[in-house]
Amino acid sequence: MGDTDETVACEINHTQSQDTKTGVSTTGVVDASKDKEEQQQSKDEEKADEESRKRKPMALRSDVWESFSKVKLANGDERAKCKWCTKLFHCGSRTNGTSSLKAHLKICKKNPNKPVVDNQGTLQLTPCDGNSTLGTVTTWKFDPDKLRRCFAEMIIEDEQPFVLSERSGLRKFMTLACPRFVLPSRRTITRACVKVYEDEKEKLKKFFKDNCVRVCLTTDTWTAKNSQNFMCVTAHFIDNEWNLQKKIIGFFLVKGHRGEDIGKSLENCLAEWGIDKVFTITVDNASANNNAIKYMRRVLNESKGCVAEGEYIHMRCAAHIINLIVGDGLKEIGTSIQRVRAAVKFIRCGTSRLVKFKKCAELAKVQSKAFLNLDICTRWNSTYLMLNAAEKYQKAFERYSDEDPYYKLELEGENGPGVPTRADWEKARKMADFLEHFYDLTLRVSVQSRTTSHTYFHEIADVLLLLREWSHSEDKLSKEMGTRMLMKYYKYWGEKYGERQGDREKRGEKDKGDQLLNFTVFFCVAIDPRYKLSNCIRMGIKVMFGDTVGEKVWETVNTYFRALFEEYKEMYTPKDKAPQPTESESTAETSKRVSCRWMSVITQQLNSEGGSGTIKSEVDKYLSEDNEPDTPKFDILKWWKANSTRFPILSHLACDLLAIPITSVASESAFSAGGRTLDDFRTSLTPRMVERLVCANDWLRGGNYVSVEEDSEQMALLEEELGDLSISKEDTPAATQ
Repeated sequence: MGDTDETVACEINHTQSQDTKTGVSTTGVVDASKDKEEQQQSKDEEKADEESRKRKPMALRSDVWESFSKVKLANGDERAKCKWCTKLFHCGSRTNGTSSLKAHLKICKKNPNKPVVDNQGTLQLTPCDGNSTLGTVTTWKFDPDKLRRCFAEMIIEDEQPFVLSERSGLRKFMTLACPRFVLPSRRTITRACVKVYEDEKEKLKKFFKDNCVRVCLTTDTWTAKNSQNFMCVTAHFIDNEWNLQKKIIGFFLVKGHRGEDIGKSLENCLAEWGIDKVFTITVDNASANNNAIKYMRRVLNESKGCVAEGEYIHMRCAAHIINLIVGDGLKEIGTSIQRVRAAVKFIRCGTSRLVKFKKCAELAKVQSKAFLNLDICTRWNSTYLMLNAAEKYQKAFERYSDEDPYYKLELEGENGPGVPTRADWEKARKMADFLEHFYDLTLRVSVQSRTTSHTYFHEIADVLLLLREWSHSEDKLSKEMGTRMLMKYYKYWGEKYGERQGDREKRGEKDKGDQLLNFTVFFCVAIDPRYKLSNCIRMGIKVMFGDTVGEKVWETVNTYFRALFEEYKEMYTPKDKAPQPTESESTAETSKRVSCRWMSVITQQLNSEGGSGTIKSEVDKYLSEDNEPDTPKFDILKWWKANSTRFPILSHLACDLLAIPITSVASESAFSAGGRTLDDFRTSLTPRMVERLVCANDWLRGGNYVSVEEDSEQMALLEEELGDLSISKEDTPAATQ
């Protein structure tokens, strides 16, 4: 035993010595095993905590689960089981949803809560022309999808915010008007508006494809309140039924106002719509637009998308030229306008002043009921409206200066222009009478619902006669204004332009695209069956440009018009080859050739002798016919629609010429809608959303716009009626208590 114990002790000492040499001790092995157990235990605890912290399954929130229950199949898949008919349906939250379950409840025969589908229509009276007593009886069915679509269209057409559907006032109204219709949320109505835009865009693309061959464009740029530069592009064309169409096809951001940026943006817009043929592009006189037109002319010439190599593509806005002409005339009476403007502004600054001014007008026996309008300094048409209304209240202003001492103090102060004198009122009256002609002219050329290109020549000729009359007036003011405005007129439409054009023709130069007055102005008169290229138009050109230069311009117009017709003849003449004759028809064909040769000889003999066998072209046949009577109700589009079969080639030319807009008002008017869409409270709208709203607004309205400007005289009458009503209530004896 003693030897054995010693041996064991030696082995233990030896083992410890070996462990000491290797740096490992048995105690360390035991500690390591304990650490592993503790780590494993901590991991298990963490796993258990993590499982306990996992979110509990979300409760089923849809009302449909009141009629369904979830069951598990043998393979582990979940199904929704109908409580009434025990049918099974897929119910995966990510792949299926509850739409199929809701649809089943509507048709489940055992469902006691199945809704009753009312397919019977309700009779209703549809008023005619706004008359609530007369109309047609129709049936109406409740359709929530159509109502939601109509509500989205209302948001777009009336330029309302998306949040309108969540406002309490409308919700109260709808609970009484149509309790069954649940107004959608703002997010839902936003998606619905986008869907309306996409649907209308597809319809318009198809309409372009079926009814339009070539378009005329107007474009302009606009800077919004959030300093973003938007560009509007409007397409004008005449469809197959000879109706004038105007559609906004672009309202998008541009990098800047440089010509190249405008040209590239316009090119991308046309490519998006698949439009490759353009006749004219109407822009204002900004230098950047000149560079943009040059870029577009080069692009369209490469794709053969314009006529006459783009010579007539640049159309300058007539309304913009009128603004430049009138602006020069207003400089002659700037001080008088400032004084009248200051007087109107003083009266409009307070309600008490308006009441006192109205009493002064009654004492002065002023018959006018129009409101005093304050103009915008950069818009001469608003200046005309201000002067036209203010000069009628001259006696009221003179009486008011005696009633209110602050009137003279403010207007004659350090920064005031002064109180209007009798001379100032006389100048204002003359200027209002003079500007009335240009105001009416602007309204005529800016109309968008009918063609105006065939009246362009007559309008500018009428302006020339008016300015010449004023420049030779004995009145000093009239003469100075007329002379200054006549010089600006000559720059764009008159003698100086004719002299430059005559010199270019003399040198054999064309300078394509450099004309200030596009020759299509004269072509549009040529296709007007009331005038054509008659002697009266010839004399009108001589009046504008003088006898010598006018004769050259007249010859150029005739030459270019016939050349343009020949180009259209090549484009629209059928090029189908005649079918080859069969062997059975060879004998008849031979005799036919002989007769053709014989008729050819006869035709040549008649032509050499000046006979009547000459075959006239469509242009000669059209020009040789008598002119149509110039009646007030003459419709040039209806005339060409009725005579398009007689002049098939010339009618294509007339269709493109009559679609030319002579102003860019169509694009500029879209900026008013853009300003209302992107107002101070909705500047966070994305440019893409702004384009959708503006374009869809134009497409849905179809060119029928309701003016947001109030009639001042009608408002004055309404104010009097409301005032009389309040007075009558005050005079009514109080009820006995």
